[in-house]
Amino acid sequence: KRGIMRVSGYEELISRLDEFIRKFYKNQMVRGVIYCVALILGSYLLVTLLEYFGRFSIAMRTFLFYAFLLSTGFVLARYFFIPLFKMFRLGKIISHEKAAEIIGKHFPDVQDKLLNTLQLKELADKDEQNSLLQAGIEQKIKSLKPVSFSSAIDINQNRRYLKYAIPPVAIFLILLFAAPSILKTSTDRLIKHGQIIVEDAPFRIKVLNQDLNVAE
Repeated sequence: KRGIMRVSGYEELISRLDEFIRKFYKNQMVRGVIYCVALILGSYLLVTLLEYFGRFSIAMRTFLFYAFLLSTGFVLARYFFIPLFKMFRLGKIISHEKAAEIIGKHFPDVQDKLLNTLQLKELADKDEQNSLLQAGIEQKIKSLKPVSFSSAIDINQNRRYLKYAIPPVAIFLILLFAAPSILKTSTDRLIKHGQIIVEDAPFRIKVLNQDLNVAE
């Protein structure tokens, strides 16, 4: 078809860039899982501890309950679902040119070649009879073949973000095993945020005299 030039190896180059883009969003999703654990669990501990010691009114408990739900939804959407959707090419994703720039930060000698190849392809689509452009593209593609674009992203480096998730997880586990009533009582009060909850009396009355008769 007019305006479209088939260049041997160019489709493979685009496929490698697409693979890099998928890994780019997979990396964001893995990091997002750590952020979600840290932020959501941290928020849960905050509202439950506040409620446990504050014994708030219906209005305050309702505010805390919905504030927690909204913040949880935002965190999940921002750090997990959006990268997940983009990993499957749902929604707007980074362009091949932007991917080339990111790869170039890891492989400085690659960025110019990649960008130049993409630019030459745009020119070649407009002038499919230009054999010099075709030869230039072929030459640059061959020079890029030994480079693994995906290696520019190391998912294991996300381990450094675990420092944000470990403290809330540790506190949660300590409370879960050492003082589960704190979490259970507060969570129950927050779930029943619209109800009036009468506090248990700090004492118990036990009637020893079943006769219940005294001298006048």
